[in-house]
Amino acid sequence: MADPADAELVTLTRTGDAEAYGALVARYQGHVYGLAYSLVDNWADAQDVAQETFIRAYFNLDQLRDPARFPAWLRRVTFSVTMNWLKAHRPAFFQRLDGRVDLDSLEIPDFQPGPAEVVEKRELAEAVLRAVASLPPKYRVPLTMFHLDGLSYEKVADFLDIPLGTAKALIHRARAKLRAALPLHVTEGMIPTVQEVFNEHKLPPEFARKVLEKVPKLGWGKGRECTFLGALEAALAVTDHPCNYTDLMGWSGMAFRVRWFSQASEGQGRRWCPSSAVGETPEEIEAVQRATGWPIRVDFLRADDDANVERITADIVASINAGRPVLAYEPRGNMDVVYGFEKGGKMLLLRDYFKGEKPLRLPPSKLGFLTLFIGDHGEGLPRRAALIGALRIAARNWRRERFTTGPGEYWYGSAALTRWIADIEQASKFTQTERRNLCGIGWWNFTRMHDARRAAVTFLRENAPTLNGAADAALARAAEECAREADLLASALAGKGAFVNDVEKWSPKMRKREMEILTQAREIEEAAIAEIEKALGQIESE
Repeated sequence: MADPADAELVTLTRTGDAEAYGALVARYQGHVYGLAYSLVDNWADAQDVAQETFIRAYFNLDQLRDPARFPAWLRRVTFSVTMNWLKAHRPAFFQRLDGRVDLDSLEIPDFQPGPAEVVEKRELAEAVLRAVASLPPKYRVPLTMFHLDGLSYEKVADFLDIPLGTAKALIHRARAKLRAALPLHVTEGMIPTVQEVFNEHKLPPEFARKVLEKVPKLGWGKGRECTFLGALEAALAVTDHPCNYTDLMGWSGMAFRVRWFSQASEGQGRRWCPSSAVGETPEEIEAVQRATGWPIRVDFLRADDDANVERITADIVASINAGRPVLAYEPRGNMDVVYGFEKGGKMLLLRDYFKGEKPLRLPPSKLGFLTLFIGDHGEGLPRRAALIGALRIAARNWRRERFTTGPGEYWYGSAALTRWIADIEQASKFTQTERRNLCGIGWWNFTRMHDARRAAVTFLRENAPTLNGAADAALARAAEECAREADLLASALAGKGAFVNDVEKWSPKMRKREMEILTQAREIEEAAIAEIEKALGQIESE
């Protein structure tokens, strides 16, 4: 079968097909790399330019009017990126070019260096590294930090707790000692040569370019409706210890949870908050940590505090470079996975639950207030212990009723469904704005409940044979009750007779039907929790 045409791959890429863009990159990477090298005359720099070109092309692909003209358009993008690089790094050469480069007749060399060049470059690199290693520590350390870690004189001084003048002097003397230790033909352009050698040993400065296609796409409405755990699953997918969504839902207890949150706001009447559907509590996060062995650190970003933003940005960059994406909220509450960065962290690359499959770019200051960092993996609980912990959370959440926070109230379990039904029953007494809010949050919460019970069914059925005979039988019955509820909720959503996200269609007849469905769900859930409590009783009597 013939390979797909450029136009077809461009069209697929615009729909969010990462594999299609990967095919375009593979098809034209030699062209871009060769063009970049012919202008910058340095393989490492040409690679940076080529990577930047494909990143820029991806995010600006909607500007290509004729997909069949992709090669010509990509060539112009390459030229633009290369010229910007020359302007920043080789201004004298850039001025001599004066923009006069004939792209149509430009000969593109083979982008692979020849054998002689490879040998020469390797020998030079070894000579530089030997010379650096021969320096006394007081010179070697600041020089290495300056070139390998890319730190400024000021940051080297701060980190080593020495005066700025001392840091500059040590690095200057280190370079002088290097000149004495290196071959004569190297010393004339020594600093760029040393930097180039160190560049080959740096951590990838733009890890995002390597993990872009590895982080799974997010999306509401795709069977991952708990955005916290859906994003966590996506983030862990690129690590050596991934976890599936169903297990995360079960271990956290969220597969069995129903929660309703309402708040009386001064001047705004009553409001209902979507955190009733997706918000996570410290107890649930702690349960996930224990079960998976992945520690999760919650941090708070304050956009008006430069020091705070700088600290969290540094933590994000460090986490990305360690191969661990970061979970974060946008200001409007959307859950994101930060999978990479550009410009040393000044721009973050994200996948978002509610903005489609196209990656997003945001400065750190535009993130929401809550950021979750994944730590070093350790040993998780045995599966049986993790299951018991999850069942205890499920039973406790069903019986806990409510707690109050400020002007708002969180209702749990049977009490949550009772309060939800009461709010729907009073809907005709609310203002249009209040009804719109209640209608939308009801639909959101209902969809989330359906997703959770489906996860509960799978989780219980897969884990039921891990306890003892009587407890396993009780869990099997609980799974059947959850399956009944999932079927009930699915039929309500599919039949469009209840639970819509449009207040104009939210008729009294529909509201009555919703109350009937929630009443049935409450009875089924009570039966499921009763079986879970029987299982716990059997375990505790062992």
